[in-house]
Amino acid sequence: MAIAGRIDDARPRAPSDSMLDVDVDGALVRLRARYDPRLVERLKTLPGRRYVPEDKAWVLPARRQALGALARLLLELGDQATLTDRAHRRLRRDGPGRLQLRDGEFEVHAASRPERQRRIRALPERRYLAERSCWRLPVTRAGALALEALIDDGELVATPSATARLEQAASAHSSSAPRSASGHGGERATPTPDWRHVTRGPIFAANPHRREWLDGVGWCVRVRVDPAHCGLRR
Repeated sequence: MAIAGRIDDARPRAPSDSMLDVDVDGALVRLRARYDPRLVERLKTLPGRRYVPEDKAWVLPARRQALGALARLLLELGDQATLTDRAHRRLRRDGPGRLQLRDGEFEVHAASRPERQRRIRALPERRYLAERSCWRLPVTRAGALALEALIDDGELVATPSATARLEQAASAHSSSAPRSASGHGGERATPTPDWRHVTRGPIFAANPHRREWLDGVGWCVRVRVDPAHCGLRR
């Protein structure tokens, strides 16, 4: 997906002695690779690829599915791959976006496409950073699950550090979350009871301006509940 491991931060370079040189010529992606058995096996997994002996190059259609698979390969190769100017532009425009970790948060870089943009705007607690032309969101389980869905659908590729943090956040058990300031909580199937103010009467109050942060979950709002209706023990 990139020179130096990230396509958005990379700069195109002239073909060199890198493991893989990437160019886009109209509707085709052209790949010239130094012979390496493991790299050849990876190239064989690219959708629609074929080898052209007379050019000593691999070609594949410049379609979204193929560009997504190529982006994942380039992310693995990092500095060992180079892109021409037009390959760089095409991958940024039509390829998957990139997910990385920055300042302890998830950061999404992606060209605007209506459906992908709609899904990114639906990410919990996301915000847009105009100075970096990207989206940021805190590391929460809800956010990690939504990002994993975007990756599974080929809309994003993730750096290794972001992948590891995604897996950690998505699989986090609520029992590992800290107790609330009120001291209630403990072992539980979901973090919600830890943030409930238990009183008599039905659920009737939730002040949206009084929020508390719960690691792995995000911002939570205290609500008043009736233990008899919610199955909570005093």
